[in-house]
Amino acid sequence: MKPRLPYQAPWILIPLVLLAATSCGLPNRARSMFGGQLPIQVTISPNANEDTPLAVELIVVYENKLIDKLLEKTARDWFSGREQFLRDYKDDIRTWKWEWIPGQKVDPLDLPYGIGAKRVVLFADYVTPGAHRATIDPQQPFRLVLEKSELKLEELQ
Repeated sequence: MKPRLPYQAPWILIPLVLLAATSCGLPNRARSMFGGQLPIQVTISPNANEDTPLAVELIVVYENKLIDKLLEKTARDWFSGREQFLRDYKDDIRTWKWEWIPGQKVDPLDLPYGIGAKRVVLFADYVTPGAHRATIDPQQPFRLVLEKSELKLEELQ
């Protein structure tokens, strides 16, 4: 007769599996698979856009081929051709648009995105020449900083 091994509860392994999953970046991949919330902070310089209101649009892209199309555009191109682009690709993107004034305080944003989000592209309609465009991973919380004549993104932890 073989001696029986003591019963090992399977729940003992759960913390080890969770630890391994979080250390390999599984939460970000899971959010990409299932969608999630994108936390964003906004800081607007008191002299942003030469002291005039500034339109900003955030686009969550769900189709890889559209990323290159968007990154070819300047903010001026985006805002002038926006309506047609939205009609052509309404099922492959989701957008949020704001207009802020220099120095305005903006409460933190928490924007929902769906399954399969590939990239976030932002455009800021500055009066000065330039691309005024930025891009970031949809699973990466960030701070949007609207400076005097350009936007920048800072990753948040």
